[in-house]
Amino acid sequence: MNDKVLFERHALNLGKLLANLQSIEMGARMAIVKLDKRAADQVQSQLPQLKAGDMVELNALTNGDDLRQTLEKYNKRAALDCRMEIEPIVNLRDALAHGRAFGFGPVKPLRLLKFSRKAKGDKVLIELALDMTDEWFHKSVNILDQALEKIRKTLDYEMKEFR
Repeated sequence: MNDKVLFERHALNLGKLLANLQSIEMGARMAIVKLDKRAADQVQSQLPQLKAGDMVELNALTNGDDLRQTLEKYNKRAALDCRMEIEPIVNLRDALAHGRAFGFGPVKPLRLLKFSRKAKGDKVLIELALDMTDEWFHKSVNILDQALEKIRKTLDYEMKEFR
């Protein structure tokens, strides 16, 4: 396989991860709202008409909760079989959001490093170092797919795939 094909596959896999992370957060927020009748009524009546500058009620869709807080609230409300393991999802999101992905020389799997936010003198701890291999992408996508399926089940949505 040539370098261009490898690089394109890497970019597509990275896009899958990012899109799935966005879908998990939005889906969890939607599920929390769905399970709260008052919030569900507000969202259904307000969202389609909102414009920049409007003020809306705070709820799971509009609040500033981070991903961990959102998934914790989702898990408290979801049926037991629809709850998810939060840590791997949040760790993946943080690594992609705050890490540094790079490659040197001929295209190989890109490397992902995440550095501590706190320095010790003039040094900083490396919290994560991994190669973004096909196997790593496959494992990561599977983790996110399982979470999305649980959210889909909670929302009682039909599964649609784009091809």
